[in-house]
Amino acid sequence: MLEKVLINRIKHYTYSHNLLSQNQYSFTPQRSTMNAVIALKDCVQESLKEGLYVALISFDIKGVFDAAWWPGILFSLKNLKCSRNPYNLSEIYFNGRKAVLIVNSRKEQREINQGCPQGSASGPGFWNLQFNSLLNLDFTKNTKVIAYADDLLILTKEIPNRKSKTMPNLS
Repeated sequence: MLEKVLINRIKHYTYSHNLLSQNQYSFTPQRSTMNAVIALKDCVQESLKEGLYVALISFDIKGVFDAAWWPGILFSLKNLKCSRNPYNLSEIYFNGRKAVLIVNSRKEQREINQGCPQGSASGPGFWNLQFNSLLNLDFTKNTKVIAYADDLLILTKEIPNRKSKTMPNLS
């Protein structure tokens, strides 16, 4: 219950202050896969209408919630000027976590500093906070990034080589 209250408080703050990138389409109210697909389609259509080539790179981040790095999330909260209580509670939430593996009565235990517990209420919200810093990098005006959960698209527009009068066959 406390975890839900914590992440809802953080999400309320970030959404009400418009602090998260508009290029993130998952785990975000009123945004869906279709919104991400439409943003991609619009960018490509606009580029083609302007006579530009479009290059697209697609990334799928494996084990997204296992990759959530706590110091990065806390850094994002600090950068977004999140109030002290949610920040401190997040720090406590991440502090002192351990992974335990028991095999044939042998027990191994290690401290961990990344990942969100499977099925946690806060995992998607914390991931968006961490991914937000990537989405807000200073890309060129010809580059657009689109993110949906653990998928990232980077589109860049390029003026075709004017020496060639024909478009290359991309099929």
